[in-house]
Amino acid sequence: MGSDEHNRVIAFDTLFSTNHIQMLKVMLPYLDNQMQKFMAIYIKFLELNYTIDFYKRNPYPVCGCMEKEPYFDLAKMCSELSPYCTAEEKKQIEQMRNIFQGIEMYKEMAKTMEQMKDFMPDMGSFSGFPFGSATSSAESDSSSGSGGFDMMSLLMNMLSPEQKQMFEMFGGNHHDE
Repeated sequence: MGSDEHNRVIAFDTLFSTNHIQMLKVMLPYLDNQMQKFMAIYIKFLELNYTIDFYKRNPYPVCGCMEKEPYFDLAKMCSELSPYCTAEEKKQIEQMRNIFQGIEMYKEMAKTMEQMKDFMPDMGSFSGFPFGSATSSAESDSSSGSGGFDMMSLLMNMLSPEQKQMFEMFGGNHHDE
């Protein structure tokens, strides 16, 4: 875990605690097992009460540890979650991140191909693109039969099997023939 992420967690924990609650935490190792269980529950109860009271007194947004990110960055969020995940969860997060990166790459390529069609009119079409086709269906029908190369197949071949499956799930209608 990076220093910045660690500092956010500490800032959050500090914000919703008091010195007296911290003192109870320090005392935990000195108590017998039964008393530790009781004290741990009591500490969490005190933290919850303190958090509720804090937001009653301060209804405005809290700065610092809970400052809103300027934009949503899936890759950054995944890397920040990773230290808290099990091995299986890390694998799932990485797969999700790869799928969304593939979709973003596909969108960028579609934009580029749309811009390039003016320079290469017999390039083919992007029919079946679920995020907004690059050509109209009339253009698509006329160009697909003209022997131009199939950009959709080219791009689909660049995706991993998981990305292809996700593409199909989100409304892509391209199937490998």
